[in-house]
Amino acid sequence: MSGSGEFELIASLARRLDPATDGLGIGDDAAAWSATPGALVVATTDMLVEGVHFRLDWTSPRDLGWKALAVNLSDLAAMGATPGRALISVALPPGQTRLVEEMYEGLGELARLTGTRVVGGDTVRTSGPLVVNVALVGEAERGRLLRRDGARPGDLLVLTGAVGASAAGLALLLEGDRDRLSSPEAAQLLAAHHRPTPRLAAGRALASAGSRCAIDVSDGVASEAWHLARASGVSIRLDVDRLPLDPAAIVLFGEAKARQFAVSGGEDYQLLFTVPEALLSGVKAACGGEDRSTVVGRVTGIQSGGEVQLMDADGVVDPGPSGYVAF
Repeated sequence: MSGSGEFELIASLARRLDPATDGLGIGDDAAAWSATPGALVVATTDMLVEGVHFRLDWTSPRDLGWKALAVNLSDLAAMGATPGRALISVALPPGQTRLVEEMYEGLGELARLTGTRVVGGDTVRTSGPLVVNVALVGEAERGRLLRRDGARPGDLLVLTGAVGASAAGLALLLEGDRDRLSSPEAAQLLAAHHRPTPRLAAGRALASAGSRCAIDVSDGVASEAWHLARASGVSIRLDVDRLPLDPAAIVLFGEAKARQFAVSGGEDYQLLFTVPEALLSGVKAACGGEDRSTVVGRVTGIQSGGEVQLMDADGVVDPGPSGYVAF
């Protein structure tokens, strides 16, 4: 985009956000702020593309803004980091100025709830599709960073919250059954899909309690366990019968399908992590309420390249369809 229309849009979007109070924010050539001494800077970025990651016929602009920021905040949660500053870039088709303004209202709502400051970004015109990119910078305490390569033999594999809700919500949207979509359980599943909650407090609690290995559940529990195993060079046993399933998904789809959603569905944005057994009680105490933790497996040994075995009461199970892959 160019000309006065772009700057008027930027000013309109800035009014929907809280201003920066400790440095330069939106309106200059670059943002600037003071870094915290003794902290590690943690940065992430994620892009949402219309038709690939969302559909506007079933996603409201406010929900889109919320989710665009939430998926990045979840990456920081998985590192045990605290959110700080965000840069938002939008490739906007003609005639969608009001849509992006409403999107910023949803994005700003989550930013205020999490203490995130939007300090700039970019807007460009496109013939389509709509693209939203968030770059997010946060901080983590030195020596308390959660990573994917920190799993060790003997560690327990633990999961926060319940899983399968977002995939179940997506399944409802895809099938389009109006009766099921009007049920109270459907409302819960759709909310989980459209407005995920990044587990920022849980991530910080895990890092403080002694865990050093975590990942957020964006692509399904089985897929995330594989990422931990590969990065750490270990073998992991995942007990699928122990996965905490979403109750609303069980009501609408049955336990077997709800478990499949949990194993390979993704977009729950819970945290999957490993912890030495001696530290489990402290971790469980730190992760209370919605972030309650459940032991779902164990790191069983060293394995070059990583290995994951999915087990139930009858032995090794087929994971079914894999989680989301970008390419």
